[in-house]
Amino acid sequence: MGKLRVTTATLGLPGFFRFLIPNSLVKDMDNVSPEKKDVKGCPRDSGYDSLSNKLSILDKLLHTHPVWLQLGLNDAEAVEILQTQPPGIFLVRKSARLQKKVISLRLPGECGSCLKEFAIKESTYTFSLEGSGISFADLFRLIAFYCISRDVLPFTLKLPHAIAAAKTEAELEEIAQLGLNVVLEKAMHKCILKPLKGHIEAMLKEFHTADGSWKQLKENLQLVRQRNPQELGVFVPTPDFVDVEKIKVKFMSMQKMYSPEKKVMLLLRVCKLIYTVMENNSGRLYGADDFLPVLTYVLAQCDMLELDTEIEYMMELLDPSLLHGEGGYYLTSAYGALSLIKNFQEEQAARLLSSEARDTLRQWHKRRTTNRTIPSVDDFQNYLRVAFQEVNSGCTGKTLLVRPYITTEDVCQLCAEKFKVDNPEEYSLFLFVDDTWQQLTEDTYPQKIKAELHSRPQPQVFHFVYKRINSDPYGAIFQNNDDSAS
Repeated sequence: MGKLRVTTATLGLPGFFRFLIPNSLVKDMDNVSPEKKDVKGCPRDSGYDSLSNKLSILDKLLHTHPVWLQLGLNDAEAVEILQTQPPGIFLVRKSARLQKKVISLRLPGECGSCLKEFAIKESTYTFSLEGSGISFADLFRLIAFYCISRDVLPFTLKLPHAIAAAKTEAELEEIAQLGLNVVLEKAMHKCILKPLKGHIEAMLKEFHTADGSWKQLKENLQLVRQRNPQELGVFVPTPDFVDVEKIKVKFMSMQKMYSPEKKVMLLLRVCKLIYTVMENNSGRLYGADDFLPVLTYVLAQCDMLELDTEIEYMMELLDPSLLHGEGGYYLTSAYGALSLIKNFQEEQAARLLSSEARDTLRQWHKRRTTNRTIPSVDDFQNYLRVAFQEVNSGCTGKTLLVRPYITTEDVCQLCAEKFKVDNPEEYSLFLFVDDTWQQLTEDTYPQKIKAELHSRPQPQVFHFVYKRINSDPYGAIFQNNDDSAS
């Protein structure tokens, strides 16, 4: 049987799966769960329940991996969680006994045992279930396949009810947040932050009014608004008036929220909208040097002083474990954009952050993350597979820990070290997609590029390749087998 190929990194997050599906939903799911006594005779769920809307199964898995991807769970914890769930529910974890990832699948009670584990075989570039002849280049598409096809499983995997019923990305993102201890987190926000929100905002407003920073910000907002995009260093497509009004409405909604996590999720949507406008109208990927001026332009067009305190609120109250992720990246981008506006001078365009602003960001990040004693979200995720091409030795590859805020320049330095390259100035990181090569600029973010490629409606096979800048671009050969580069 031919092998299926896709590309993405394996992710894993700590969390509490049991909080995702209330016991009241278990009965609802029993109606579509396999119930036969013989495991092989258990009816197969078509897996298409989640295709009743525009979100594909793969979309849902990508957005909610904090729920089902639990690499840190031990045997006892897996049993404790899954025994309360309906048949077909699953999670992926790393087995200490097998020293490999496994799918822990909840079985019907009549099948003899509570759950059964299916080992995942990982070769250099592919994933497959042991005993199966079908291979995938990443874990997400393996799981998506087994949600609609049984193959070596007794029946297809079933998405938790909350995930299967979700109709929008916003709902999925909210579900993903439940990978944390949602009970304690929501209780803290409701009992402490909700009643204090107004007081905190009033104190921040009073402080910035007294020190004159808001007066300066107001004047600079007006000054920046009068400039055309090019004068601000913007040379890419920008959101039009309608898009800016939509963004402004989102910011106004943000002001009503007391949860810093929900505020950040809304900020993330705004930034993704901006990136979508930039890339859809040009057909290319952009890095931070392009995005920051556009974000600065958009914030100025929104003309909202309150965004200053909103960003402060999120930066100081957001869970430190979330600061390393995509939300943390966009939060620091928003801080940088406002810093550019605050320090804007009429005779110069707002292009680069001042050294003072950069130092402030570094100190803030260190202060908020120094005391973390448990692994963060990104300690389990953000792995990037990079192929290394040499004329004489062909292609090899390594899986590297690359967080969202790590630039291509940093990845190249890491590759030079891992692949023992003596002359790193002659090498660069390339993206191979649609049979074309693109050398990534130093300021781009590989993890963001990977996320954007995976979010496209039509999946694309792509590879990150570290190779000589002037080498034959067709020297790397990627085949659909266990030795293909990913």
